[in-house]
Amino acid sequence: MEEEKMESELKDEDRLMLFFSYLGPLALISILAGKKEFVKWHAKQGIIFFIVWAVLFVILQPIYLFFRLIWLGWLFLIIELLVALGIFALAVFCIVRALEGEKFKIPLIGDLADRF
Repeated sequence: MEEEKMESELKDEDRLMLFFSYLGPLALISILAGKKEFVKWHAKQGIIFFIVWAVLFVILQPIYLFFRLIWLGWLFLIIELLVALGIFALAVFCIVRALEGEKFKIPLIGDLADRF
């Protein structure tokens, strides 16, 4: 019942801010311009999600370069693309749930968003 109420209270501006929340650095716009705590919570989760993604990418790059040296770079590239596809799918899922007025917590990341 609360989820339905939240959806009816969302204005177009809030929906735009929720969309920006999971688009990496654009989540900063949501934190600064968002007026509702619901929007700011999603923006915090989106920023933490982006930071985790960026750290994961930085960690995986040297491993990819190592695999390229031993001629298995194509295998690791496929794995890296599958991980990127999973991250993209999770971001789209979070955007859809946020636009529906739901507070979906990504495991571990959502708990960090609650602390900030």
